[in-house]
Amino acid sequence: MRIPRRLPATVAASTLLVGVLTYDAAAQAPQIITCDGASTTTFSPGVTTTPQDNVTRKTTGALWNCTGDPTATSATFVSEGVGNQVTCTQGTFRDKPGAVQRTSWQATAGELTSTFTWQMSPIGDLLEIQNPISGGITDGRYKGATWTTISDPARSVINITDCAKVGGLRSMRLGGRLVITLPN
Repeated sequence: MRIPRRLPATVAASTLLVGVLTYDAAAQAPQIITCDGASTTTFSPGVTTTPQDNVTRKTTGALWNCTGDPTATSATFVSEGVGNQVTCTQGTFRDKPGAVQRTSWQATAGELTSTFTWQMSPIGDLLEIQNPISGGITDGRYKGATWTTISDPARSVINITDCAKVGGLRSMRLGGRLVITLPN
């Protein structure tokens, strides 16, 4: 049996095309970084059942068990926000103008900080999986990425009944999972 001369060239060209398509598909997949995390948030004044303006929110926290970027496995973060017409069941907190929204990565390579934006759903909704805290990374490590944190009710403490008490809800602790998605 005689092998046509074009067969080896056709096989080589097909192999190259499959390799290019496979590489292109891999190049198009977004990079995903995930971390376990926990944070403590304080409110001033405390959040109540009556709408209030200029409620300041400050959050500090930590990230660990990060995967998806072998050079950064943990971090700490700080964030400040303000809410207007917020109660424990309505309103949204956003970045506080002029405040630092920063993550400091314990990394072996690359930039060591990220600056981010965010918004937070009403406090009463934070333990619902469809109401995550989310935002974007505007500078530094992972610039251009989006991020979402899904709270884990088993690792979170929100004394929602404090909203009806004098002084309102002054602090809460959230535990959950952070997902950073870098664009392709």
